[in-house]
Amino acid sequence: MVQKYVKYLPWGILAAISSYLEATNYARNSFDLFYLTLNFMIVYIAIIVFYERVLEDKCKELFTRVMSNPKKDKQA
Repeated sequence: MVQKYVKYLPWGILAAISSYLEATNYARNSFDLFYLTLNFMIVYIAIIVFYERVLEDKCKELFTRVMSNPKKDKQA
């Protein structure tokens, strides 16, 4: 199962950097910085898992429907 999420590793690295940078705006001490960074990372991981399990097929369907040309498909 981990193999499926390895392709998101670069996005995870970017999410970790942006989580840290965003947490520095709100943190008052080092514990707040750690806590906020961890929370932001949990949200990013939840979004990736939600996309992988639920939205991926729906997005493919929507993209296929939007990009298809029914007039052209009937002529072929």
